[in-house]
Amino acid sequence: MPSNVGISNAQLLDLVATTLPNLPSLTFEVALDYQNYPVCNQWFQNDKVQTHSGTSIERNIILDTSGNARHVRLYQKTPINVADVHFKVTAPWVQVQTHWSIERREALRNRKPSMFIDLLKTRRLDGTLDLADLLELRAWSTPASSADDLNPRGLPYWLSHRQAAVTAATDNGGFAAYTVWFSGGTSTGDKGGITTTGSVNTKWSNWGAVYTAVNPDFVKRMRRAFHATSFVAPLLVKDLRQGAASKFRIYMNLDVLTEYEDLVTSANENLGKDLDPFHGLTTFKRVPIIYTPQLDSFSIGASATETDPVFAVNHNHFFPIVQDGDWMREEDPMTDIEQHNTVTSFIDGSYQYFCNNVRQAGFVLHKTFAS
Repeated sequence: MPSNVGISNAQLLDLVATTLPNLPSLTFEVALDYQNYPVCNQWFQNDKVQTHSGTSIERNIILDTSGNARHVRLYQKTPINVADVHFKVTAPWVQVQTHWSIERREALRNRKPSMFIDLLKTRRLDGTLDLADLLELRAWSTPASSADDLNPRGLPYWLSHRQAAVTAATDNGGFAAYTVWFSGGTSTGDKGGITTTGSVNTKWSNWGAVYTAVNPDFVKRMRRAFHATSFVAPLLVKDLRQGAASKFRIYMNLDVLTEYEDLVTSANENLGKDLDPFHGLTTFKRVPIIYTPQLDSFSIGASATETDPVFAVNHNHFFPIVQDGDWMREEDPMTDIEQHNTVTSFIDGSYQYFCNNVRQAGFVLHKTFAS
């Protein structure tokens, strides 16, 4: 005869609360088993993340000098000049959350301890994967507009493309990439609170270059950008995992990466050894190249042109900042008055992608796009 003794909401809350601590720590490792998640796997590791408090994120940068250095003659008078050379780089916090739930009657139907734990793992994993996917997606995008404070300022916000209609035939690259293209199609010269044009605050511009195809000319532009931005090549295997050189990464979509590997395979002496693999990794000057699925459909501008970008990033200067005390914070399970049989647990975080020096943060190679 079946038992008429069920599980009360209070018991369910206690059961979920006591089961949670026995589950694995909240990480994204399970997602990494079957797909490449460079943001969760690398950017949000402890050596890439800076904790920070405050109502917003703010850093200071010097973009110019006061111009006081000069040659003088004996007894020449010196005019005293004190200039304010500091600029503030600012960014707002953004909040992210996910949740998972279990219903009281589901617990009744999965009474064996192992079954209940498996059910919790599945629900929790579902919420965690959703969060990982969202973090990856938004890291390679920009807000919808200048007024969008809901979404984070991903890498393309800080490392800009060149101006629309710049071609490889007329330009071979330079520190002239400063326009922020929002995902909604509009643009601005204000990046992190500092306005830049072709003649104003020019040091708040990153290196950018346009290419037409993955060929020897592409390699030449990569070399030029590599030296201009002081990229560091790993010398030993351990440099890929730790030390200053481990912070340098190159990100490509599938088409560009496979074309690059074809070029590596057919490389001759004229291309030199910059394309040689390094301990089995596809690299450029020994800097690892990472396949980034989110770049497969990357587009920019009002016309949403796909530009096949190559992002080379120095993570010493571009990194996610997470708010102290509010990152991957998993709440105690709770019930709701309108869904009294349902227990829900939330995972919350406050963060932002941030760049403290766009001139040293890396470079972008991309194809021409229309405004």
